[in-house]
Amino acid sequence: MSRKGWGKLGVVVGVLVALLALDVFVSLEGLPVLAMLLGFAFLLTDRLRVWLKERGRASVALLPFLGAALVLLLAFTRGRDLSQGTLLLVTLALVFDILLVALALIGEASKRGLKGAGEFLGLASLGLFLGFALSLVFLVEMGRLGGTSLAGP
Repeated sequence: MSRKGWGKLGVVVGVLVALLALDVFVSLEGLPVLAMLLGFAFLLTDRLRVWLKERGRASVALLPFLGAALVLLLAFTRGRDLSQGTLLLVTLALVFDILLVALALIGEASKRGLKGAGEFLGLASLGLFLGFALSLVFLVEMGRLGGTSLAGP
């Protein structure tokens, strides 16, 4: 691996360790785990994004990531008692996510017709599948590294 590759790997590992350390604080309500999963989804879809941009498909290049982010954000809020600030942050992210997905659909359907809509559905399905796979982290009960329990009496 090149020196640049080792540098990138070191930065990624450092950020992951920092986010895991931040997850110890109960007041953050699991946002570091959400940030890690969103970053992981972005890394998994990065090669596809670059390939689509090189082929002139920039309008749908982020679609797999946006689909995964949509599922991750919805799974994050499921069954949790989150603060109003956290809910506002997640709601704003969802609104922008849906807006960008709708704009990509409109652009593809208007440029390429049914072929563009089919490509949109394929890329969106790929992103949704990735999001469902990564959202299993929220369904599995994760043990905290420290802090107090939030269990009631």
